[in-house]
Amino acid sequence: MPGREFTQQERARGILEALAETSQATTTELATALETHPLTVERHCRALQRAGYVRRCTGGAYALVETDLDSSAPSPDDATVGRQRSTNPAD
Repeated sequence: MPGREFTQQERARGILEALAETSQATTTELATALETHPLTVERHCRALQRAGYVRRCTGGAYALVETDLDSSAPSPDDATVGRQRSTNPAD
């Protein structure tokens, strides 16, 4: 969707929705599905991983973390997804 800027929460939600449809996906596959750059997806996936929503699988793919589907679980909007800043200059 050219010309549209997505918020960090929208990108995080898009990643989670894409992973819900496929059991796991690589950064490249997610970037293609979300029509964004793979490095942007990688950054968001790492934030989602730190927040406990996704896990890194063998081969570099990401998958949703399986939970008890507790209704009180925070959503990506509630978490610090996107607000966390890495001290690694490579990020």
